[in-house]
Amino acid sequence: MAFEMSRWNWRQFRGSDEALKWARRDLEHLDLAMRLTPGRTAAVQAGGNLGVFPKYLAREFQTVYTFEPAPDLFAAMAVNAPESNIVRFQAALGCDREVVGLSRIRRDGKPTNHEGLTHGSGPGVFPTLRVDDLGLPVCDLLYLDIEGYEWFALRGAVQTIERCRPVLGIEINKHLAEDGLSADDIRRWTVRPGYPLAESRRSDAHSVPAGRS
Repeated sequence: MAFEMSRWNWRQFRGSDEALKWARRDLEHLDLAMRLTPGRTAAVQAGGNLGVFPKYLAREFQTVYTFEPAPDLFAAMAVNAPESNIVRFQAALGCDREVVGLSRIRRDGKPTNHEGLTHGSGPGVFPTLRVDDLGLPVCDLLYLDIEGYEWFALRGAVQTIERCRPVLGIEINKHLAEDGLSADDIRRWTVRPGYPLAESRRSDAHSVPAGRS
């Protein structure tokens, strides 16, 4: 990973230094999930943020589907990650087809220090899609880092998970509590369709379909 990152000219990337710093740090988690993923046909990833994650995935996957509803982040992503095998959706991911608002005010009351903390907040104008809406015949990796809304995105991906059996990379953090959920809720949900935890790093959990070595 370090070699690949060194080839990128980070000074030309759009986005604040703080947001890019956290994106670079979290690439370690994405890299771990990729090592658990034998297939390299299609990956679904959200949030797209400044494009660091989809850009990294696009090196190895034939197609990367990424979701980012915020207009400024979506524009930066298009510049930072222009690879032709990235399919970009300016939309949120969830389980209901609805329009939502966005906020950069942290739900835990702490100061917001970079744009990568943008999250859904109440009604608005930005569309919400479901992973299942893509109708993918193949999905090797589903990787979600969407500020506490991972639970809803998973519920909107049930058919895809059952059909394609992708590796799951899910951020599990305290933001779940804002919707009355806990880390155990997500862990129980993934175990039920046969996804034992393979490894965890900080707040990220990676699960592999049962029976796959």
